[in-house]
Amino acid sequence: MEAYMMEGNRSTWKHVTLYYYITIIVAITLIFGFAPVDDSIDGPITIILTLYLLGFPIVLRYTYRYALHIFLFMLAFITGFYGFYHLSVDNHSLTNALYFTFRLYLIDFADVFTVDGTSPTQYPLLLEIARWSAASYTISTVFIAMYRTLEMRILLFRIQRLGKHHIIFGYHEKSHLLIEDLRNHRETVVVIDESFSTDAIQRLEEMGVIVLQTAIHDQTIFSKSAIHKAKSVILFEEKDEDSLYTLMELENVVERQQKPMRLQKLIIHLENVRYQKELTSFIENMEGFSFHVEMINVYNMLSVKFWQEHEHLFTKSERLDLLVVGNGKIGTEMIAEAEKMYEKVHASVRLSLTVLGDFPTKAYIGNQKHIPFYAETDELVTVIENDEKDFTHIFICLEEDYVDLMEGIDLSEIFPETPIFMNFSDKMIDHTFKIVTTESEKTLYSMGTLKDVLTKEILKL
Repeated sequence: MEAYMMEGNRSTWKHVTLYYYITIIVAITLIFGFAPVDDSIDGPITIILTLYLLGFPIVLRYTYRYALHIFLFMLAFITGFYGFYHLSVDNHSLTNALYFTFRLYLIDFADVFTVDGTSPTQYPLLLEIARWSAASYTISTVFIAMYRTLEMRILLFRIQRLGKHHIIFGYHEKSHLLIEDLRNHRETVVVIDESFSTDAIQRLEEMGVIVLQTAIHDQTIFSKSAIHKAKSVILFEEKDEDSLYTLMELENVVERQQKPMRLQKLIIHLENVRYQKELTSFIENMEGFSFHVEMINVYNMLSVKFWQEHEHLFTKSERLDLLVVGNGKIGTEMIAEAEKMYEKVHASVRLSLTVLGDFPTKAYIGNQKHIPFYAETDELVTVIENDEKDFTHIFICLEEDYVDLMEGIDLSEIFPETPIFMNFSDKMIDHTFKIVTTESEKTLYSMGTLKDVLTKEILKL
């Protein structure tokens, strides 16, 4: 878990512990203020309960979700077992006391405090605490189990009636980042995909996300997810063509049903440049869709954000000789946005770009030099040294985060004065990167992560 998450958890635990102690103090005050104190609360049980109540926050820290159940169960067990063993009229064995205690969880009380077995007008206070704790544990457990069984159906019924939810088509690592951010903002989220793993379903449902598993060609999913009442729809399939197909199917459904649409925004994520151009042309040449369509590319968004934050490089530098290692998704976008920023600021600084990627031969295209490079077989340091150029900045944009980090560390030792930027999608690699840059003076920097741009605020949802 990342350091900032760990710090956040510690802070939350401290607040919960404080509230816990306040609640316990209030509860004890009420019990001893309104309930008659008798001899059942003797010295040994007082010590035992004090130690239990003071030490329970340790349990609370590691079992937060089930803390109330554990608290009630243990409180009923401690008070019940001690009471049945020491306060019964007859000297019952340990096993009898244990059996009587477990009967409490079935809301069945053993009357062993009178000689003839009749119910006394008043039970010892310790047993009153025990039976009410056990009853509370049992009843709450039953209701919570019922709710969790029907929770997703209840949530689905609610969005079908009230709407105001976000629908995400496609579940993968990138879309999960957006789902997390929306849930952190307490937004209602429905995620739709053809298949989910058991772990993914459990993970999403624990977050309070409605999961709908269906084939991409099933048009009933539009009505089932109450798409006409949604705040937004995000088409985020792993394949661009699947997102385009869903977009066209949704338009057809809307035209046929002619229902009033509350949909404020539809976002479609496309990485393929050809699909981006075709959709743009379609929207411009046709009358348009029945709803507002916004096209995004997370790698482009990340690149735009980076260069906006580093615009000073074009205005305060004498020269910009950029080396981009990798011409994949992020590398291509970083290059394109660097060119756009250069034109935007009308910089007098000279800009040149050297790109290492899967090019067939070395070539010069405008102010770009393309050099063939294959990460699996070529030695990056050797390729750079053979080029014999003094770069002002290096961007490592390879496909694997771990490879990016290792190459960045190696290059920082050879070019100790050159800023080296990398992009990470894997949380563990990003955490490792932070450790490396904290414990050393290496000139390694992050271009940002997809999590930085896949947010409710940036997408204006």
